[in-house]
Amino acid sequence: MNKFIIPGVTALLMIISGCGSAPLGAEDVARVGGNVITMEDIDSEILRIPPYQRSSFETLSGKRALLDHIIERELLLLAARDEGLAEDSTVLATVGDAEQQVEEIKTRAMGQVFYQTMIIESIEIPDSLIEDYYQNNLQQYRNDPVALVSHILVSSDESLTDALALLDSGMPFDSVAIQLSEHSATASQGGSIGWTGERLDIPFIGEDQELLSLLLATESGTVLPPYETNLGTHIFMVREQRPESFDSIDQVRASIEDMLRPALVNDFFRNTFMPGLHETYGVIVHDTPVDGVYAVIDETSITEEEILAELEAIPPYQRASYETPEGKQLILDSMIERELIRLASIEAGLDQDSSVVAQVEQALKQVEETMKGALIQEYYQRYIVETAQVSEDDILAYYNQHTGDVYRQFAQIQVSAIVTDSDQEMNDVLTAMENGMAFADAASQFSRHLPTAAIGGDLGWVPLNAPLPYITGDLEFTGEMFDAQIGTVFGPVSTSLGITLLEITGKVEDGVKPLDTEVRESIVAALRPGIVNDYLYNTIFPELREKYQVEINEDAFLPATSIGADSLMTMAQEAMGVDPETAITYFKLFIERYPENERCDQAQFLIGFTFSEQVKDFDSARDAFSILVQDYPDSELADDAQWMIENMEIPIEEFIPMDVPVEEPAGE
Repeated sequence: MNKFIIPGVTALLMIISGCGSAPLGAEDVARVGGNVITMEDIDSEILRIPPYQRSSFETLSGKRALLDHIIERELLLLAARDEGLAEDSTVLATVGDAEQQVEEIKTRAMGQVFYQTMIIESIEIPDSLIEDYYQNNLQQYRNDPVALVSHILVSSDESLTDALALLDSGMPFDSVAIQLSEHSATASQGGSIGWTGERLDIPFIGEDQELLSLLLATESGTVLPPYETNLGTHIFMVREQRPESFDSIDQVRASIEDMLRPALVNDFFRNTFMPGLHETYGVIVHDTPVDGVYAVIDETSITEEEILAELEAIPPYQRASYETPEGKQLILDSMIERELIRLASIEAGLDQDSSVVAQVEQALKQVEETMKGALIQEYYQRYIVETAQVSEDDILAYYNQHTGDVYRQFAQIQVSAIVTDSDQEMNDVLTAMENGMAFADAASQFSRHLPTAAIGGDLGWVPLNAPLPYITGDLEFTGEMFDAQIGTVFGPVSTSLGITLLEITGKVEDGVKPLDTEVRESIVAALRPGIVNDYLYNTIFPELREKYQVEINEDAFLPATSIGADSLMTMAQEAMGVDPETAITYFKLFIERYPENERCDQAQFLIGFTFSEQVKDFDSARDAFSILVQDYPDSELADDAQWMIENMEIPIEEFIPMDVPVEEPAGE
């Protein structure tokens, strides 16, 4: 079983409740306390796994591992409830936020249904408005004249003469095109190039206004004289003409209504509907808040605190425009509208509307998921993480194990410098320090070395035998600096930077970091995950499994007993290459269910073969082959099994004979 550190608040797996201690059904895979887990639950959970990860959980072993994970979550949930964490303040706060979201979802869902049914669908658009819009925008509904055209394309006078002769003889145009047209894209279609018309290019030819005018002016069924284009010589035929036309008002009525409706709906909503609701529910709005109240709708008050909360919910990059008096008024107007629609929706019975109920039910499921997640998280933190302590022995053992690497430290000093351009400037530095100025302050005031002056002259940490940063060349007192105490000043001395004064500001001795508070905390942080994990799986889960009497129906994972011998054997063989553990289980099940079947020896051999070639568990393979030799001595596979017992671990290359020189025939 894979072990998992329980993550943060996550959605719990859905568990169907069982009852009492009745026997588990065929599809019931486990019982945890009074809750029954079914195969349907496992299959549903698999569908929630991303497709690219799903295949590993669709196997027999994958489903079994998923069941263990479901059981572990259910155990933690039961334990959390028994500890009274359903009343824990942290859990209640988390659930309260989720419940508030349910109310918001319900209000939003009712508002959407209300707006659609009571406002949008209630607007009837007068025929006079539709007629006016149609007449004023008639050109939108104009259909340009178009012609359906076919052609025959030829590249020589001889081919043109032949085509014209066939047409004159009465042969249909499309037949001539199939026989003689050299335009491969249209010849097989009887020469059809499709429709062309105003503001359209001629298919395959492009823009040719003269030709287009000619085609549009020709009567249907007419064959035009030969016409030259960049493709060659064409014989065109106009098959059909559609003159200029206009869509009727009935044809475009729906689209016109869609165009007119938004403005009419908005006008009705703002100027008729909302004023009516204001009057119905007795809305009172204060220009300036009265006792912190900006407005009263029915018996509901909108307070300054609520407006500020709405303001806080606006993204920061948009918030500034709503922090003005005008912006806050917009927020207030929106809150009033929302509350009015909520009240009107409830009065209209929309809280029982099927779509609203469905959205609320889904939100309530999420609240339950949130509750379960919060319970598990709080239980895990309080009774596992905070209970599983890292012992002093563990800390010392880890520390001693890593004194040569993690906690090994090498001698180094931290150095600061003050650099001046002249001895006189350095004398000013020394005078200031004699009068009590700190080295770092003097560096900030006097040092001419720009990279370090602003940080108190800090050159950084210097390992033993390493050069000082920024300074080239050796200093005669470098070695003495590593023996000096913190606060020791060296110089002034002339360096590549200028006149330089140095101070030792930090020091680390060669050796092992002491087991101080910082080191101890780092060790605890490193050890705690493993110790918590061990405590969870070796102590908590075994105790909870016993307390809540976990039952598992292993048979639920197996193929139904109604599956015949041949089908079961096929299933096992198909699983060999993709899921060897399942294949072994199915082969064993075949022998168990059908002990008299003539293929039992084959099933036993394939158990050993799968262990050997797929799982690489040679001990188990040897045991399986030995059973075949013992229980099926007359099987044709017995000798093969014995050979596998003796040779399965030998590389195949060793069975390939080395080249043997061919003996020359006698007498040659």
